[in-house]
Amino acid sequence: VVNSVYGDPVIRLRVRVGVAYGSDTDLVRRVLLEVGRAHPRVLGTREPDVLFLDFGESSLDFELRVWLHEAAEHPRVASELRFAIDRAFREHGIEIPFPQRDLHVRSVDDGAARRLRGEPPAG
Repeated sequence: VVNSVYGDPVIRLRVRVGVAYGSDTDLVRRVLLEVGRAHPRVLGTREPDVLFLDFGESSLDFELRVWLHEAAEHPRVASELRFAIDRAFREHGIEIPFPQRDLHVRSVDDGAARRLRGEPPAG
């Protein structure tokens, strides 16, 4: 393992974001790179990068990676990037989904069905 930034004051910042299934992944990548390049505290000498991390349970998971001058900037820049990503995604119609679960009820006994409908018990 090689630590490429040991002794260097620059730090890598990673911002993870999930987008809805069916999103244009090339557009997501372009928008994330634009947001990363546009931030004034992101180093221009090290190009931002976007990774498609995974097919998540409720989203396609991406990570924007940028480089900063110093570690103390990390929390503020991360927050500012998240605001900018949200704004840019809204402008481009890219949806950030919320966790979703589908429930499939196969069968319910008569007593339970009556309770679910708010009916009195049989008999």
